[in-house]
Amino acid sequence: MNGPIAWFVRNGVTGNLLLLIIVAAGGLSIAGLNSTLFPDITLDVVTVTVPYRGAAPPDVEESICVLVEEALQGIEGVNKITATADEGVGVVVVEVRSGYDIDEIRDEIRANVDGIEAFPEDAGKPAVRSIPLRVEVIGVVIHGAADLPTLKRIGEQAQEGLQALPEISQVELANVPGYEISLEVSEQAMRRWGLTFDDLAVAVQRSSVDLPGGSVQTPGGEILLRTMGRAETRLQFEALPIVRRPDGSLIRIGDVARVVDGFEEIAHSTALDGTPAVVLNVYRVGNENAIDIADAVYAFVDRKTASLPDGIKISAWQDWAYTLRSRTGLLVENALSGLVLVFIVLALFMRLRLAFWVAIGIPVSFMGALALMPAFDVTINMISLLAFILVLGIVVDDAIVVAENIDSKQAKLRHGVKGAIEGTREVCVPVVFGVLTTMVSFAPMFFVPGVQGKLMVAIPLIVIPVLFFSLVESTLVLPGHLAHRGPHGQGSSGLVVRAWDRLSDRFSNSLEWIANELYRPVLRAALHWRYLTLAVALTCMLLTGAFVVSGRINVILLPTDESDKVVVFVTMPYGAPVDATRDAVAQVEQAAFVLREEIALEAGSDQFRHILSSIGEQPYQLVLGGPSARINPPKGEHLAEVNIELQRAETRTIRAEQVARRLREKIGRIPGASELLITHALFGGGKAIDIQFSGPDLEEIRAVVNKTKEELKRYPGVVDISDTSRGAKPEMQLSLTPEGEAMGLSLFELGHQVRQGFHGEEVQRIQRGRENIRVMLRYPETERRSVGDLEGMRFRTPGGAEVPFSTVAEARLGRGPASITRVDRNRSINVLAAVDTSLTTTQEVLADLETRLLPALLESHDSVRYSFLGDQAELIEATNALATALAIALFVMFTTLAVPLKSYVAPVIVLSAVPFGAIGAIWGHVIMGIPLTFISMCG
Repeated sequence: MNGPIAWFVRNGVTGNLLLLIIVAAGGLSIAGLNSTLFPDITLDVVTVTVPYRGAAPPDVEESICVLVEEALQGIEGVNKITATADEGVGVVVVEVRSGYDIDEIRDEIRANVDGIEAFPEDAGKPAVRSIPLRVEVIGVVIHGAADLPTLKRIGEQAQEGLQALPEISQVELANVPGYEISLEVSEQAMRRWGLTFDDLAVAVQRSSVDLPGGSVQTPGGEILLRTMGRAETRLQFEALPIVRRPDGSLIRIGDVARVVDGFEEIAHSTALDGTPAVVLNVYRVGNENAIDIADAVYAFVDRKTASLPDGIKISAWQDWAYTLRSRTGLLVENALSGLVLVFIVLALFMRLRLAFWVAIGIPVSFMGALALMPAFDVTINMISLLAFILVLGIVVDDAIVVAENIDSKQAKLRHGVKGAIEGTREVCVPVVFGVLTTMVSFAPMFFVPGVQGKLMVAIPLIVIPVLFFSLVESTLVLPGHLAHRGPHGQGSSGLVVRAWDRLSDRFSNSLEWIANELYRPVLRAALHWRYLTLAVALTCMLLTGAFVVSGRINVILLPTDESDKVVVFVTMPYGAPVDATRDAVAQVEQAAFVLREEIALEAGSDQFRHILSSIGEQPYQLVLGGPSARINPPKGEHLAEVNIELQRAETRTIRAEQVARRLREKIGRIPGASELLITHALFGGGKAIDIQFSGPDLEEIRAVVNKTKEELKRYPGVVDISDTSRGAKPEMQLSLTPEGEAMGLSLFELGHQVRQGFHGEEVQRIQRGRENIRVMLRYPETERRSVGDLEGMRFRTPGGAEVPFSTVAEARLGRGPASITRVDRNRSINVLAAVDTSLTTTQEVLADLETRLLPALLESHDSVRYSFLGDQAELIEATNALATALAIALFVMFTTLAVPLKSYVAPVIVLSAVPFGAIGAIWGHVIMGIPLTFISMCG
């Protein structure tokens, strides 16, 4: 009896060494594995960002977005082009088809964009890049009774200190306006000195310079020449000369303009628990470890606290590493509990020695998979740990079959080694092919497209290696461990082992009684009435399929997890004054503080940790939206967020969902708010309902969007209805009068001078520390507050004359779009809504919309098209891809089974167990009231 099985049985040292190598490789691999909350994924997208400061969205659309779209047409590998025209910037997002090299596509896009010559003169340099992979790990908040310059200065010092740590490489100061030097010159001052904005801009650019002058080759060596005179401070800019008078005196910037060395004119602010604050976001990039980063931040916070001025505090905030640590601990605890339960079940029905060696295969197989995780670029995360738990009950199947057959052979042959060899050989073929078919059944998850596919691919990358090492252990190592038995299959054992074996014999006998007295009669009847059995089975299958298709079972993309967050998003009308946004935030904060006190009295302890409010941005939207949300995050004085961080779930007595519901009641209605959303989601930014309407006419699209939103309000359970249109913003539309044309003034010169005065002209940039600071020339803020300031403006004609606004220009009040989104060269607006699954299902709502509402609605708007996006679209796309891959996997499984079974019919009968297993899983969800998720469908 030769062969690898016999050789491993007779050479027990070889099997033990193989086992030790697998365990050692896994142990060494663990030390180098990164810890992340979810798998590292990248988006197959390239972004083109072109700044056009001061330009309105329609101008950005026409002068930036349309030009870039046309330049990108015809590039092979481009799947979809989405352009967004915001005030002052155009962003084009290019989705790359799967299978194409993202770097090559990016280089081709850059070459095409660089070839565009029609960009406006005031437009900035296009930035073409792929989305960098960085994951927020933890935040640091510096807060206290201090002004913004003080807090920002301390924040910058903390940023430098954090980046100096070896564990951290990327720290970002968030939601804080950048530094800016503003040269503010009034209309009266320019008239008094006979100057124009152009005169002042040229004077600054000629007087504030650093120029290299070459070098001088002296006998002592080379000496570099350099002219140094760049202004960097307020006093230096005030001293810059503008005009030399006939008497020799100089007119300087300080004589004409007020120099303000401060911040950009954007209303960004943050407060923690009601006190001013700045936030530092710490990211994980590359191979950095999230848990190590968080530990380093906590240590830094402890050290930094002692050196802060009185009244200033520093706190850790939004610790995602804790979420990873707690979830990992929970999953590991569950995995160990599962391992113990598996061993107990094995020991109840097998002899203790057999159960022990069978159970040993579980950690050995897991260590083998851990050894391969770095090669497959898999991290320790929620999905990979889930995969280990998923395979926990599968991994011992082959070892049970081998061990039981070896035990039977040894009892029959009364010889340990011979029984181990023959027992293994007898079941080797079915065991090998059984494991192969299980491995093939997980392979379809490799082919799921999109972000969900990139997340789920960690499951087969764990399960398949575990099954492979389990097969190796059960067919080569396990027989050697079971070969050393007595002549009757009994090794020397103690009293406890013999007592346990007697107990397991009773369980085995009970199982045999159930098989003989209960199962066998039922099986005999099913075989006798085989057509009835088949009819009942098919009926169950059809009923289950109809139950799912009808929408009576709620199907969602990902399950909802208990969160430590309750976040309120406030959106005011676009163009609303920042004071209105501050009032709305104050109303939400007041409701949150009152609710905090109420819940603390009820629970006996404070259930809140912190309340962080932000004006000008909605930072948590970036967390919910994932990497794609960071491409072009919305900003503006009309946006705000109040983020409540709750105590940890294990120490809290109230659920986040309850806090969110009570907070909504406390807030009530916010006067003038266009949108108020409250979420307690931990991850996932997609809405249950996301309908994209597109077409050439924006007004027609808006009409369809408004009607759709009104119809959605009629559905019970459909909440938080909104759209992606940012509304319209009041604007003064200027035109040139005949008198202005007669004076030689062009429309470009009219717009240029208005832009210089009200938006400002960037005359220079200086580098101060880590910041690149703009030097802006414009009117003082007091002369830019009303339409009357525009009417009081004086225009300079080519002949040098100064004429009033009313002579050369006309102004008409109108409204323009605050933002324009284009998809594949058509304007588009999305309608978004969430669904309360206790009242309805997403499938029911979308089915009714598609069959009843939308066809009738679009009959009168035939230029508008629609498509479903969001979670449901991703779920459908992923399910369709999974179904295709599953069909291929079933064919591979059929061929795999046909070889050992030597039949075409037998594999079909065996594989018929697959749909009936799905039936059991579906009805299990129905009975327990748990919605089907994409993960459960994959399982």
